[in-house]
Amino acid sequence: MIGRHMIAALMLVGSASAGAQSDDSDFSTKEVRAITYGYAKCIVGRHAAKASQALLENVANSVLLRRYPMLIDGQCLVDQLAGGGTMKFTGDLYRYALADALVKRELAVEPVPVLDGLPRLDARSLPEKPQPLAPDAKKSARRKYDAALKSFDRAAAYHFLGGYGECVVRIDPAGAKSLLLTKPDSAEESASFSSLRPAFASCLPEGKTLQFGRVALRGTIAVNYYRLTHAARNRAVAP
Repeated sequence: MIGRHMIAALMLVGSASAGAQSDDSDFSTKEVRAITYGYAKCIVGRHAAKASQALLENVANSVLLRRYPMLIDGQCLVDQLAGGGTMKFTGDLYRYALADALVKRELAVEPVPVLDGLPRLDARSLPEKPQPLAPDAKKSARRKYDAALKSFDRAAAYHFLGGYGECVVRIDPAGAKSLLLTKPDSAEESASFSSLRPAFASCLPEGKTLQFGRVALRGTIAVNYYRLTHAARNRAVAP
């Protein structure tokens, strides 16, 4: 069994994946969502300012883990995994859950932000794409190259998803907020996703398909709604 503190760390250092659950998880996708969001709610309740700062800085997951160790709180995870078990969180899942919890805590009763004319958000930079190997490259080099290429492709997918989420929020900020105030895996969440279909379609480049599920879509909307709301606030108070 993975130690509870290690489980929390895996939320930040795992590979970027569209799913909310690893193949060896002891929980269903629905249970993973409930545990993740419950954990994030606990963290935000204890460290709201640091969680907000971490999200607004938009640093890489590895940097977030190193710079904000207080956001890995074993007691919060113990509360969620009272019955024990193992779980592995991947990619931006933990960041998504933090954003969702912060929106509910800070922005639930705030008006929908006015985003017209607001500059695009800064995006995390992509790593360099690995250079192709020579035809006579050794098997060990080929394995390293394949792993690096897979990592780059995942990073590129989440880079696209970040911009896609920003587009959706800009087109329909009210619909984005309504989605984020629903309970995951509820009928209300399904209805909110349906109401956002026009924005989803408008933001998808022609000929491109989107293979991310609800967890990732809701997550990127949460991150972008939170960041755009704060950007709009800063613009309003700027001299």
